[in-house]
Amino acid sequence: MNNPLDGALGVLFLYLALAGVGLVDVALFRSLTADYLMQFQRNERGVLARGVLTVLGAVLLVVLLNAVAQNSPPDVPARGVIPLLVALVLLLLALALLLGYGALAWRLGERVLISFGVAAPNPGWSVLVATLLVLSVVWIPVFGWALGLYWAVIAIGAVMQRLTSSPEEPMVGTPREPSE
Repeated sequence: MNNPLDGALGVLFLYLALAGVGLVDVALFRSLTADYLMQFQRNERGVLARGVLTVLGAVLLVVLLNAVAQNSPPDVPARGVIPLLVALVLLLLALALLLGYGALAWRLGERVLISFGVAAPNPGWSVLVATLLVLSVVWIPVFGWALGLYWAVIAIGAVMQRLTSSPEEPMVGTPREPSE
């Protein structure tokens, strides 16, 4: 028998997990999260482009690896490695998403809190508000899914832009709060 609270508990645990990831990003990796924020603020189109290229590249790589696994003879010893490579690609993509989520949540939450009249929003409250916003919006069919995908691609793109920026180019002058 299905309990009607099962869905609510799943959403609650998802909220707690995402809020926890965002708060850990902001609390423990504050300068790194500030670097991701600066990537958003300096070049949002470049961040989006790198995020799209990264996600499309990962999807293409997973499709190619699955095609190789299906078309290789069953007695090839390396055939067992291909699912591990697929898992590694997906794990790296998820890790990039989680690393960029803290900065994305900080930015979204700060914008929401400022629009409600909070003068200097705390990053922790910003992450909690943004996580509530993200989970509320992505349940909306089509529009919410597209916005959630956009936010995920932006978070991945900020991580990739920071990783691929040239060493001569400074990442940030000084890490600062995004509201300053």
